[in-house]
Amino acid sequence: MRMTTRAVIAAAAIACSAAAAAPALAAQASAARGTAAVATARHHAPPHCASYNTTTWFGLGLGGGAAGTIYYPIEFSNTGHRACTMYGFPGVWAVTNSGRTIGYPATHQGRPRLVTLRPGQTAHAILGIVEAGNIAGCRIAHNAYLKIYAPHQRAATRIPAFTFDACWNRSVLRVGPVRPGTGIPGYTTS
Repeated sequence: MRMTTRAVIAAAAIACSAAAAAPALAAQASAARGTAAVATARHHAPPHCASYNTTTWFGLGLGGGAAGTIYYPIEFSNTGHRACTMYGFPGVWAVTNSGRTIGYPATHQGRPRLVTLRPGQTAHAILGIVEAGNIAGCRIAHNAYLKIYAPHQRAATRIPAFTFDACWNRSVLRVGPVRPGTGIPGYTTS
């Protein structure tokens, strides 16, 4: 097959155009892959921490106090083998020795944010316990225990080594959102 001069020039022009456009197309393809990687990374954020890989514990020690309220850190440790996230507030109730609920659950204070816990890391939330005798109309329940649910979990942890006075008809509990790091009793305020 014999090509004419015009056909050779046209073929060369098409080849040159394709060669010139290749870097631009490669850059667009690379940018598209980068965008997909970012979107995929956001889509595959670590799951919520589950009760089977979270240990809930109470920061006992001299709590910090102000105006009839004593503050203690509630700690949440990732004991699993993968990163997980926590968002929001723990559920906190006063209960009797037999597990009966006393009064109302803790009220929430503050703004939540997402906390990612790698294996072995701990997050905390600050719990305020109002002195029951300072609450007008309080029907005092002596020797109340704490029952704590980590955010987005259904299994509760009862704190047996700590008792306080609660109200049968009011809430004495205030809790802040989960924050990164270990809370230190008497020092950490948020």
